[in-house]
Amino acid sequence: MPRPLSALAASLLTFVPLSAAAQEAETWRYQLSPYLWGAGLSGEAGVIPGAPPVDVDLSFRDILDDLEIAAMAVGQARKGNWAIQLDLQHVRTKSGGDVPSDDVNSAEVDATTQSFSAQLDYLAYEAAGTELWVSGGLRYWNVETTLTVTGDAIGVQKARGSDSWWDPVVGLRGRMPLGAASYLTGWAYLGGFGAGSDLMTDIFLGAGYEISERTALVGGLRYQSVDRRDEGFIWDVEQTGPLIGLTVRF
Repeated sequence: MPRPLSALAASLLTFVPLSAAAQEAETWRYQLSPYLWGAGLSGEAGVIPGAPPVDVDLSFRDILDDLEIAAMAVGQARKGNWAIQLDLQHVRTKSGGDVPSDDVNSAEVDATTQSFSAQLDYLAYEAAGTELWVSGGLRYWNVETTLTVTGDAIGVQKARGSDSWWDPVVGLRGRMPLGAASYLTGWAYLGGFGAGSDLMTDIFLGAGYEISERTALVGGLRYQSVDRRDEGFIWDVEQTGPLIGLTVRF
């Protein structure tokens, strides 16, 4: 083959894979991850201005006993070095609590908690399968609480309160391969900063296993806390427990 044609053929062979890679980078890719978070709940909840808050301390077994409804899922859309990530949680529980008052014999807390996060992620580092993403976005909270207290002098008293707010959220998430099908994954987010809650944290560390090209199992430990105080409404709680989910790509 003449030398100019050889050079042209080599150039075309080099160009074709690059064009395919570039085309893949410009394609939207999606994944959905429903999950179960076996988290306990501890902290303070209050809805009556001037009244002491109820101390809540529940294990995951307690929450399972008192659970009325729960829905949790993470969705992601990625194109090149950018991604949009959504996280939805909806949990309703009813449980007993303690009130630091001599006038109260027992207390019950009926709480519905909803949170929805929307984040924009940028791939800041990538090498040999390791990824580090920088994230920023907003998390919406809606908490509805009914507090029922019983005492010899006060009888049965019931109070309802609700609050909703937006927290700015910033943080990191990443992934590092361990083997051909296994990997480490996790995130660390901070938010609130007085704009909505005083402080919000969300930390997860876990591992995943690729079942197939389109599905993976993920498990680990998640910690989340939020401290919201608005006049008489108090929602200062922590949640910690194992998380397991299934990721489906399409």
